[in-house]
Amino acid sequence: MLTLNRIASGLLLAAAAMAAGCDTSGTAPNVAGDAPRSAAGEATDPAVPFVAGYDRGYRLAREQGKPMLVFFTAGWCNFCNQMVAETFADAQVIEWSGRFVCIEVDADAEPDICRQFRVQGYPTIQFLSPRGVPLNRVVGRRPADQLVSQMQAALGATASRTLPTVTR
Repeated sequence: MLTLNRIASGLLLAAAAMAAGCDTSGTAPNVAGDAPRSAAGEATDPAVPFVAGYDRGYRLAREQGKPMLVFFTAGWCNFCNQMVAETFADAQVIEWSGRFVCIEVDADAEPDICRQFRVQGYPTIQFLSPRGVPLNRVVGRRPADQLVSQMQAALGATASRTLPTVTR
C-alpha cells in the first residue's frame, strides 16, 4: 500500500510539473500564427527585441560580448504566448533585456537546437555566457519579477568567473 501511495504521489508531482509549461509529446498546429517580423528577421512582438534563430543570436553574442537569453518557444504553446504578451512586455524585463542578446528559438523551425539543449517543455529560457556556457535555466511560464531575478543571477554568474569557450 505504501508503494501505491508513493507512485500516486509521483504521478501527481509529474502532472504538476507538466502544468508549468507545454509538453513536447506531440505537435499541435500553430493556432497563434507566426510572430510579426521586421525586414531583418527579428520578432517585432514582444517588446523585448528577439533575434530569430540560435546560430544568428550566438554570433551576435560573441561579437558583442553579451550573455544570451535563449527563449525556446512554439506558436502552439499557450504558456509561451502568455509570456510573450505579459512577461516580455514588462518594463523591467525590457530594461534588463538590453544587457543580453535575446534569442528566440522556435521549436518547429529549429528542433535540432531544442534537442541539443535538451528542451523537454515550453517555454524554456536558457541563459548562456557570451561563449555559450550554460548559466541558468527557467522552465515554464514565469512572471516578470521572477524572470528579472533570473536575468540578474545570469549576469552575476557571467561577471564572477572566466568561462571556457564551448564550440558548436
